[in-house]
Amino acid sequence: MLFKKNITVTANVDATLELLSADGSALPTTMQMQYLPGVGLQPAVVSTKIFTNDKAKNVEVRLASSPSLTNQTNPSADAAPLTVKLGDETLATTVKTLQANAIFPGDVKDGSIVLPLSIAQSTVKVLETGSYQGLVSLVLTHSAAATGGGEGGGEGGGD
Repeated sequence: MLFKKNITVTANVDATLELLSADGSALPTTMQMQYLPGVGLQPAVVSTKIFTNDKAKNVEVRLASSPSLTNQTNPSADAAPLTVKLGDETLATTVKTLQANAIFPGDVKDGSIVLPLSIAQSTVKVLETGSYQGLVSLVLTHSAAATGGGEGGGEGGGD
């Protein structure tokens, strides 16, 4: 008796973007900022790379919202606004364009150059005692303009 089983295999491939750790692994879902008594929070930094199927397009990056840490133990305490940098770019809710020819020098499989992702207290100062928590949401999209296309003209994209 002959048994035959057919399996259809599909895949959708687009020119998507991915922000990963520099070694190609997933970014941490939690980053711990160390507190230096009498000073404030020390920056949390991770080395990243951008991976794409289309390295000819510029990359637009922005924050979904302005991040801050709030005191979970004492909600009436002042929040600690955060500054987020990707490489040399300080990010905001407005789009920053990373030029493809500057960040993708090699083969597409190697991803971008290493871009440190730094999250720091905007104004380093002493905080009230407590457990602080906040969310940093980065939005990456391809620019409508190709390499060398200036500041780009894409729409920042959604979540």
